[in-house]
Amino acid sequence: MSYFFRMSATLYRPAAGGLRNACDTFEQFHCFVPQQIDRLPYQRVIPKVLVHLGELRGLIYRSDRGQRGRPRTFVHFMESPASLACDPRGRQLYILGGNYRVTPRGIEG
Repeated sequence: MSYFFRMSATLYRPAAGGLRNACDTFEQFHCFVPQQIDRLPYQRVIPKVLVHLGELRGLIYRSDRGQRGRPRTFVHFMESPASLACDPRGRQLYILGGNYRVTPRGIEG
């Protein structure tokens, strides 16, 4: 099944549940409300067989966290490394385990 759904988040504030929690987490992390909500197709099931690639010791990502429309690069080193794996064909990465969380201060752990 393939679909694409986009709507303005300023016109639509979801009720309680997963989407509401996602909007709250976005707002806490970015320090502003999302402008739109996108629904994209993706595989939600982790394959039964994964290829272990190593330990995920850090992340480098670009985000407009704290300043809408002004992305910056963030570097985060993992205190408790997660495992990095991929599907058997090497086309999808998976982060497994680790002790981290997304908070208003950023990615912690």
